[in-house]
Amino acid sequence: MGAAKKTVSPLAALLARHAAALGYAVRVVLPVIIRTRRRPVIFSRYTGMGDIICTIPAVRELQKRHPGATFIFNCHPDFVAVPQLAGVADRTTSTQEMGIIGHWYRFLLGGFYHFAHGDDLPGVVAQEPMVKEFLRQFELPITEEHPALAATPAVTEKVKALLAQHGLVSESLVLIHPGPSWPVKEWPPEKWAALVAELRARGFTSIAQLGVAKYLIYDKISVEPIPGVVSLVDALTLEECFAAVAQARLFIGIDSGLLHIAAATRTPAVGIFGSTQPEFLYSAAERKFFVTSRVDCVGCFHRKPRLNWLTGCPHEVQCLKSIEVAEVLAACEAQLK
Repeated sequence: MGAAKKTVSPLAALLARHAAALGYAVRVVLPVIIRTRRRPVIFSRYTGMGDIICTIPAVRELQKRHPGATFIFNCHPDFVAVPQLAGVADRTTSTQEMGIIGHWYRFLLGGFYHFAHGDDLPGVVAQEPMVKEFLRQFELPITEEHPALAATPAVTEKVKALLAQHGLVSESLVLIHPGPSWPVKEWPPEKWAALVAELRARGFTSIAQLGVAKYLIYDKISVEPIPGVVSLVDALTLEECFAAVAQARLFIGIDSGLLHIAAATRTPAVGIFGSTQPEFLYSAAERKFFVTSRVDCVGCFHRKPRLNWLTGCPHEVQCLKSIEVAEVLAACEAQLK
């Protein structure tokens, strides 16, 4: 028999968190103060890639309040390339103890900005696009649009060469992202296959699938390729994904970080939504050709409590299953024109 799993008392867990926060202050914050004789400024959003992209307009405005400061961006380790690409971080870190650091070690910081989305807060739900909400949180000039982000020229050239190796033509390149993600965000694979077949029948044969074979909450999983596409799953770094999406004539995807990349690179996109609603994530212009389910329970993520989101959908994700291929195809054709 295997060894019994150790249980950690709440007090021990709390002490461990405080120890981690103290270690962060000693390893990260104090060296900056000693080296620059100025207190650093921390920006923090430890969630998905799309959320981090949406913080960038606010971060750029907030930096104006701290000229000459050292800026630290704390986020999930998978997404540190985003603040680096945006040029808003002298250093990136990945600790989940920002709440303790921002409270107990605030005196060591020149500024501490944690970005809170409406859906994160008890009893509160989103009311406007995320970019706008993050700006409003700190009383900054308002815009709804995603920040303009681009890969470096060297990475862009590398990706162009890779696409050419796979016979993918940028002038007609269509990129898709079916997932994996939360199960309540995914459009059925058979509908993706039918959509690809329709696009190929219309002459769009340069189609590739992006993404990774895992998600934040999962271990590595098997990703079944969509028939008729070139699989680039797990083939690109995050910055290379920016470069690839920027090359595309059209991006089609579920609600994910890659769809936010399409908005940030100004690539025409069709988003497919059910459990989340695009009006709380994208500007009106960015979501013009998005397809949203019309079931009564659409947008369950933005309701409190989030029963269907975390515990499984009792309606077998009818929001996504009810979206027909013809609807998505019509949106794609409108964008391709």
